[in-house]
Amino acid sequence: MEETHDFQFVLPLNATDLVNSCGDQYYVKEILGNADIPQKLLECKRRARLRDPFYIFEHFDTYYSIIEASGSSDSSIRNLMRAFDLLYLTVDNLGQDLQPLLTASEPMSNQQRNRYLNLTKMTLYLQVNIVRKIDNGFQQAQREGQLNAQKKRGKQAEQSLENFPDWDVKRGKFLVQLFNVMQCPLEKLWSPPVAEEDFVSMVCDICYRTLELLPVRNDNRHVFDTIFQILGTAIKRFNHAMTFPVRILQILRGTEHAAVSVANGILLLHEEYSISSVFSILLKGIVDALMLDSSDSAVSKHFANFLTEFSNIAPSLIIPHLAKLAEDLLDCQSHTLRNCVLQIIGDTVVSELTSEGLSQELKEVRNEFLEHLLAHICDVSAHVRSKVLSIWHHLKVQHAIPLNFIINVLSEAIGRLEDKSSLVRRAAMQLIKSALESNPYSSKLSLDELRAKHAKEVEAMEKLDEVLQEERQQQEQLNEEWGTLAPDLLPFIEENLTEYPDMQFDKEETDEALLQKIIPMMREKNYKDVIVLVRKVDYLAGNQALSAQLKHDEHCVYVLALLKTYHLVAAGLKQSNEEMLQQIATVQFLKDSIDFAVLMTSAFPKLHDLLMSKTNTDVFEAVDLFTTGYMFGIHGTESGMQRMLQLVWSSDKEKRDAVSNAYKRVLFTTDQTGRIHAIRVVQNLSKFLSEIEYGHYTAMESVMAEWIVAGDIDALVIQVLFERFTLKLEGTSPAESRLALQLLIMASDSKAAIASANTAIIEDIAVGARVRRDPRIFTGCLQLLVNSINSNSNAKIYKRHDSDSEFVAKITHLFLDFFFHQKLSDFDGLAMSVFEYFYKMCQAPDVISQQLVKTLIKRFNESWLINAEDVSAVTPSQAAVADKENDLCSQPPTEIPCSQTQPLTQTQRFTQSSTLQRGKMMMPVYLVSRFVFCIGYMTIKEMIFLDMDIYNNMKYREELTAQEERNNRNKPPPPVNNRKTLNVSAMEVRKRLSGVTAEPQQEPDEDLVGATAEDNIAEEIHSIGEDMLLYNPKALLSKLSRFVKTVCQKPGEFRDAKLQQAATLTLARLMTVSSRFCETNMSFLMNILSLTKNIRIKCNTVVGLSDLTFRFPNIIEPWTGHFYAQLHESNTELRLTAVKMLSHLILNEMIRVKGQIADMALCIVDENEEIRNITKQFFKEIANKSNILYNVLPDIISRLGDINLNLDEDKYRTTMSYILGLIQKDRQIETLVEKLCLRFPVTRVERQWRDIGYCLSLLSYNERSVNKLIDNLHHFKDKVQVDEVYQSFKLIISNTNKLAKPELKAVVTEFENRLNECLQVNPNPNSSTEPGTSEVESQRARGAKSKRGRKPPAGKKPPPSRRRGRRQQDTSSEESSSSDD
Repeated sequence: MEETHDFQFVLPLNATDLVNSCGDQYYVKEILGNADIPQKLLECKRRARLRDPFYIFEHFDTYYSIIEASGSSDSSIRNLMRAFDLLYLTVDNLGQDLQPLLTASEPMSNQQRNRYLNLTKMTLYLQVNIVRKIDNGFQQAQREGQLNAQKKRGKQAEQSLENFPDWDVKRGKFLVQLFNVMQCPLEKLWSPPVAEEDFVSMVCDICYRTLELLPVRNDNRHVFDTIFQILGTAIKRFNHAMTFPVRILQILRGTEHAAVSVANGILLLHEEYSISSVFSILLKGIVDALMLDSSDSAVSKHFANFLTEFSNIAPSLIIPHLAKLAEDLLDCQSHTLRNCVLQIIGDTVVSELTSEGLSQELKEVRNEFLEHLLAHICDVSAHVRSKVLSIWHHLKVQHAIPLNFIINVLSEAIGRLEDKSSLVRRAAMQLIKSALESNPYSSKLSLDELRAKHAKEVEAMEKLDEVLQEERQQQEQLNEEWGTLAPDLLPFIEENLTEYPDMQFDKEETDEALLQKIIPMMREKNYKDVIVLVRKVDYLAGNQALSAQLKHDEHCVYVLALLKTYHLVAAGLKQSNEEMLQQIATVQFLKDSIDFAVLMTSAFPKLHDLLMSKTNTDVFEAVDLFTTGYMFGIHGTESGMQRMLQLVWSSDKEKRDAVSNAYKRVLFTTDQTGRIHAIRVVQNLSKFLSEIEYGHYTAMESVMAEWIVAGDIDALVIQVLFERFTLKLEGTSPAESRLALQLLIMASDSKAAIASANTAIIEDIAVGARVRRDPRIFTGCLQLLVNSINSNSNAKIYKRHDSDSEFVAKITHLFLDFFFHQKLSDFDGLAMSVFEYFYKMCQAPDVISQQLVKTLIKRFNESWLINAEDVSAVTPSQAAVADKENDLCSQPPTEIPCSQTQPLTQTQRFTQSSTLQRGKMMMPVYLVSRFVFCIGYMTIKEMIFLDMDIYNNMKYREELTAQEERNNRNKPPPPVNNRKTLNVSAMEVRKRLSGVTAEPQQEPDEDLVGATAEDNIAEEIHSIGEDMLLYNPKALLSKLSRFVKTVCQKPGEFRDAKLQQAATLTLARLMTVSSRFCETNMSFLMNILSLTKNIRIKCNTVVGLSDLTFRFPNIIEPWTGHFYAQLHESNTELRLTAVKMLSHLILNEMIRVKGQIADMALCIVDENEEIRNITKQFFKEIANKSNILYNVLPDIISRLGDINLNLDEDKYRTTMSYILGLIQKDRQIETLVEKLCLRFPVTRVERQWRDIGYCLSLLSYNERSVNKLIDNLHHFKDKVQVDEVYQSFKLIISNTNKLAKPELKAVVTEFENRLNECLQVNPNPNSSTEPGTSEVESQRARGAKSKRGRKPPAGKKPPPSRRRGRRQQDTSSEESSSSDD
């Protein structure tokens, strides 16, 4: 039997080599077909169960046939799986036979050794190749299953894997079995006892293949442990150390998921097999591979994943190599690798280099690593910069940054706040916030407080230094005294030591008690007893053994030194050195705190722009950082907290929520509960309100409304606010009381019950003694009372005060007293609150107002002798304000009840000479100004009262009457046209019924189309305003209007600036009442706007024009050019007012967008930041409104590109970059490309060509828009000779090619070729136009442009556009006539 097996099995390089016979080598004699294999496998199964592994010699061909069988049919797969099971059993039997044979003391015979060697190689060869083939089939089945799952063929996906039952489990068992076989001393099967390399490679190859195929999961980690145990055995016993790094590098290079398994395997080799050199070789191979080529992003990513994973699980192993790794890879091209190395450095510092007991060497290593991180904050790649900042953030959170690095790191981070990448800016803000929250200095970093503390401690240190100087001088004196005393003491010491060399003492007394005895004895010079007590102290200190070892002379010196110490103590010498060291440390700590606070303070000015950023992450992080800085008391954060209020108006809900949450965190977060919490909240709110600017007041009101609704401001907070307001809370100052009142006004604006439930208290204070000391309380109380009416309720019926009630009389009396008080600071606000209260809360407010005017005129008569005999003849109409007792009709317009004498005597009472000469008295100018202001505001309130309150009341009465009639007739109410609210304006009703709009640019709302029957009440209200208020001869406003107009017409006589401001504002308000009065005085108002030098008058006039536009859009429309003219004024306030008003009117479609909007576009580069922000937001909003921006864009480009404008090129580019960035629709871009190309032939200046080219480069291109460039190439073929124009087109090509589809790339390539051809053209310099058709085309272009100039921006309704064209011509003529006036 043995003779038949006398052969050598040689592991083949290729499986087909086994078919060929060669000498005594084993070869396959027969390859079985699929039909014969099952029967053969049954025979193999029978033999395997007999536990005889040598049956492989006879049935090797069967297994070989299975391995070499082609196809992937179900029967082939079943044969494979059955063969694997049989071979698993066979290898198990082989292992049981080999273990005792190879470990026996007696060696095997050569024949037996050869038989087992052949058996081992043949069996493992078959098993490894069977597993390899199953793996291939299993992978194929998985891919098919995934494909079927994507195509929703779930059953097929399941069936494809059913042929490999539990293969993952069986593979794991196979690897464990292979590991067990490898534990046998297999090398003894060879002679000499060295395993052949092919055998080791075969066994290890299946391990490497498994690493490539199998990703790491939680349920298969043991498989990878087994793999590396096999590989570790091969390295330690079978000389596999040279091959291992090469194969692992290949796997890491090409397999992404292998990083985790290989990293854990390398650690296993180190821990279980003490193989540490492999990682060094592997690391060197990785570095060499990356140094050769780091541009391959996939390879770099795979290696980076491995290094990162290994550093996470074994940082101590990578530290020795990290310096070399940083040196080699931190300068490589791939940012992924740089990020990897820097991440490893960060993780290593956190895990291994943060302990307090680091050696000096490790500290130097740590500092070197941190220097690498610090340097790469300014890396060229934004990915690396953001990564490094995130690493620093992690280090800060883990408290792993040394103090001497914090300032440098924060300085770099603050510099990154202006980075072009939002990721970097975000990471920088997170780092700064983390450093602030975990700063080692103080919970409050107010610079003023820190500097005060520092100055105080420096002063203390200087005083302590003086004390130290005195102590040193005293010590020198005592040392001199001791020098003379020591020789006298030495005999006493020698005598004592000679007589009592070994003194023994009891331990009953303490050191303190002995010290109290020694000091008096030293002062009494009782040296003998002192020596004994000193020796006793030394004995009690445990120094007996030390003293015994000293020689006699040494012992004497020792005792003498002890005596010197007590001599100094007895003399009262104090040692302040330790105190001085502590003081120096305190001063240094405060200095570091100041440096830190100064550095933090420098960061916040850079955050202001980020609050208004388009990127949400910038806004969120900036809000968060400002909030944190404000809570730490950083100087300069107050302005940021105020500017955050602007985000309340953002259309992005996330931004609004972020701001609201930030303020909640600052204002409502306390460590108290109940009433104490409410008091703290009120204190926070009051402090914040005291710091905000007036312009942010409305935004604060909006935020307060949210807090009221959310319940953050609850009943307890409101109670504390009222206690502060009423001064019932102890320690409340008048300023705090006013702030509480303002907060109550804000809160009651959204919740009327806050004021209505406390009306009696508010009224008592409003007419009490406090308001005479502080009129601001009076103003606030009236505002609070007005808020007691729920403005959000649909029901507009509420109880009003009687006009003759006591409270109204007291208010009127107080107002009259305040009116004649010259030093009243804010009379306008007080007057507005009084009239607001009259018209909102009182019955017959027109009667109350006329009574007030009558009283004022009477007081003027009593004090300044005004002839007003006919004033009493005026009778009031039902709705018009008139004075019953004063008739000014007989007076000419210049005979007014109030006049001013000289422009330089504003507070002068009377001049008798003027009185005698002119026959009338004169009054202080401030009274005239106040009177004029009251006229204007009363007019506005009267108009609103008529338009809203009177109209709604009459409408409500009409509905009640109709309802009663229906009830009497027993008819049901009509199902339609029921009024849902009484908050309706008569003006809006008339506009709806008449269809009058301010030339809307979009289709009108459906609910405004097809109005029902005419509203007679609205017409009646309208007629009152048009015909009675200003044109009824007996109406008071008709006479007062003449007086106001006279003041405006005679600025030479009435030269006081405040009076002119009040008169102009009042004139504009009077014009809102009647369209006839408005049209009559419009040119006069425009002359005032054009000719006056007073900025306040200009601003008031612009605001008044805005109101007039809403009232009478058709009257104001020809004068809109004056609006745009204010945008070019040098005064910032005027420009800001004009921008606000224009943006408001245009967005509300009260002004039609024309070519003049180019003047608005120039405000994008205004020197004032607020103007820039408002203008940008305006263009952003109109870009979302249909095609408005697109329609006027050619006009903007034409206007800004006009060489006569002399606009700086950088400003032009900034403006167009923002505006063109708002155009996103492909169709609009395509048309815009064509229009811009057609501008080339009609321009003759190189600057204009550059501008057009720059505009084209700002657009995003698709295939059709690039074709537009190609089609219009002949328009700019000669212009590309200009380098800047050519570079613009090259930028278009490069930007469009990025991430472009093949179709688009083909078109871009064609355009690039055509463009390059243009550079080869040499046009004839003697001709001004291109030969051939270029002249015709230029004429066509000019013709097209002129036609486009006649088109309206909407471009869809020619008749209206022609009408608008005539109106525009009329406007220019009217403007010229106005200027002539």
